[in-house]
Amino acid sequence: MSDDPRDPFERIAPALASVLLAIVISLPLAALVGTAIGAEYRTRALVYLALVAWLVTGAVTLFVATVQAAHGPVTPRRVLLWTASIWIWPLLLLRRRSR
Repeated sequence: MSDDPRDPFERIAPALASVLLAIVISLPLAALVGTAIGAEYRTRALVYLALVAWLVTGAVTLFVATVQAAHGPVTPRRVLLWTASIWIWPLLLLRRRSR
């Protein structure tokens, strides 16, 4: 990390690491869901592709929405929170907008 206290990467690095780990954890879960849903390879692949698109969209959306408030080190709790959040991200955005 840089010694410059104004380095923006140093401020967002823990949140970025947490969201990337959440995606890594979620990809095998998406594969399991795809396997459980469809019998044909094409169906499984489409379900998996849709879930990956959902997860990446959620990760980017939530990262952009919360990066300014994110602070603190990477912890297992934070990674699990990000993992759950990228699966249910539309509900979180609706809750945020209703405030």
